[in-house]
Amino acid sequence: MKCQFGKSEMNYNMVVVISVVICAIISLFISYYLVLFVLGENSSFFKIAQLIIAIVSMTTFYAPIKYLLIKYMNIKEEEREKND
Repeated sequence: MKCQFGKSEMNYNMVVVISVVICAIISLFISYYLVLFVLGENSSFFKIAQLIIAIVSMTTFYAPIKYLLIKYMNIKEEEREKND
């Protein structure tokens, strides 16, 4: 069933996109400032360490943020299973 105009619920795909964007922003700031604090911006390993920390933080924060958004947006279980 397609979403009706004016429906108050958000579909599962939109929640996934929002959670990925939130995780990317959080990971950007965490990786930049953590590597800047540890290595310094003049280090040759700055971008490599920043990439590794960004990947680790993305995989760490994605599931909890998605879970909170699903609970907050009141997505139904049937809709989530249908879209998987």
